[in-house]
Amino acid sequence: MAIYKKKRPIRKPSHPGEILKSLWLDELGHSQSTFADLLVDASKGAVKKSTMQTKLNEVISGKRAMSADFAVLISKVLKTEPKMWMNLQVQLDIWEAEEKVA
Repeated sequence: MAIYKKKRPIRKPSHPGEILKSLWLDELGHSQSTFADLLVDASKGAVKKSTMQTKLNEVISGKRAMSADFAVLISKVLKTEPKMWMNLQVQLDIWEAEEKVA
């Protein structure tokens, strides 16, 4: 029986924030500020708008990883699954870890 090695993707996976901005915010016509308002509403006011704007900007710019809490809020607003956002982050994290080892 032959053993096949799984080929590693050559291209770095997109950051979840990049997907959020290009495929959702830009397509729906939301600015980061208006989307931050929607996230604050989804959190039932548990987070201040300024904090949410900072977090959103850091995720979109790739400076911050997608957290489970943030994935849940985004999913509430966009009617998506939190697992989708977390899977994007996990794929990126694995790729980066393999880069360090390779």
